[in-house]
Amino acid sequence: MSDIGSIFSTWDIIAMILAACAPGFVIGAALGAWRNPGRRLSSATVFGLTGFALAFAGWWLYLTVIK
Repeated sequence: MSDIGSIFSTWDIIAMILAACAPGFVIGAALGAWRNPGRRLSSATVFGLTGFALAFAGWWLYLTVIK
């Protein structure tokens, strides 16, 4: 059992999650804008959020199952 809650506050953990998943958002947004030139903004938003979710899932699996 980890005592990470006593070391970092909730806002610290949220900032770490945002920093770790930001590359997934950027790559997803770029791919979304590239794949659908007619609707760049909406595609970038959807693909960016999808990339963020996939990066979050990847980190979650790595930290809870693999490591």
